[in-house]
Amino acid sequence: MRKKLLCFLLCLFLLPLGAIRDAGGDGITRCLLIGCDQFVSMPDTEPAGANNVETMEALLTDFLPGEIRIQRYVNGPGTVEGFEKLVEDVFRDANDADRALIYLSTHGLLREEEEMVLLLSDGESEEYLKPEKLKQILDNVPGEKTLILDACHSGAMIGCGGGNGVNWFADGTCQVLTSSGALEDSWFWSAEEDTYTGTGYFTSAMDSALRSSDPDQIDPNGDGKVSLEELTVRLRRIHGASTVYCWPENGVVSLFRLPENRKPRNRLRGLCFDPLLQEKEDGTRKLVWHFRTEDSVRLMYHLIPSHNGEWDFEHAATKRDRGHVGLNWGMVGAGEYERSIPRTPEQFGEDGRLLLQVVSMKPDFSAPMVEGGMVMKLDDPTMPMLEEADPEEE
Repeated sequence: MRKKLLCFLLCLFLLPLGAIRDAGGDGITRCLLIGCDQFVSMPDTEPAGANNVETMEALLTDFLPGEIRIQRYVNGPGTVEGFEKLVEDVFRDANDADRALIYLSTHGLLREEEEMVLLLSDGESEEYLKPEKLKQILDNVPGEKTLILDACHSGAMIGCGGGNGVNWFADGTCQVLTSSGALEDSWFWSAEEDTYTGTGYFTSAMDSALRSSDPDQIDPNGDGKVSLEELTVRLRRIHGASTVYCWPENGVVSLFRLPENRKPRNRLRGLCFDPLLQEKEDGTRKLVWHFRTEDSVRLMYHLIPSHNGEWDFEHAATKRDRGHVGLNWGMVGAGEYERSIPRTPEQFGEDGRLLLQVVSMKPDFSAPMVEGGMVMKLDDPTMPMLEEADPEEE
């Protein structure tokens, strides 16, 4: 894996793919999914934007209630006018009984006076989409609306995570979920080889949260539905690369349904990180996590230090799981597992933070997938002390 900045959010591919399903319920949920990979002024992000859109389409098909219609685009539009026309076309037949879901994946930038903008690009043309213009465009869409942003600094749209604190969606006419705070980057990975693999960590965490969380982790009230607040709480527990924010913060409106027969797609089940522990004698910190598997899977753990407020992926330490299936080391079979890893204060980097990422792969080393992550902090005030030192290096 190599580090790339996931400051991204929009584009167009020409696949008005209508994934339509009728599972009962009033109104139609129309979804517009946009992923940008090709830029003029910023680094390209291929294939993360395209794969993000594909991941979201599968998620919405499996977890949105009622009749849904999905249109997805990669690389474009490259102008604000083009984006406005696209939204108008997609939601032209919508009414107040319908729902709209807009997902955007592109570069997000902080400009003068900490104003956040989204970069619209088709690889040849680029324009900035300002938050007030995005709000104006969405105000013309009738019915209940949800906006999901996978972009750097996206929390600035709702005044979360620092910045100028302006919430452009404070009137509550649109639910908003963002991948990062106003002063944070979002991140993605892509393979060095020409395998067209890679995705945004936030979008991958959404896939994990809905597909493989235990019911009490994603639906604590047991009503079979997932609200914006419930999804945000779960994402914050398994997505460490950036801070997830939502508006309204206590949004209880049902966003997804939780079918009994979910499709985990070979992901780890019930991933859970315990509070960071401090060992008495030398200040070593120990992180413990738990998970289940239903098939054999290879597991690796990336430990990424933080420098100058950013994750230093280029200097990450990688460790394979200590388990084995036969002679295949680094692999675990079906079962329940607890793992732990210690780190001394010197291994935390100059910012005193480490990001642990749990990465799974098929037995043939193909299709790597980030299952989740947790931030370890040297100055964590909630960190309990271990009674006995018991470090266990994976």
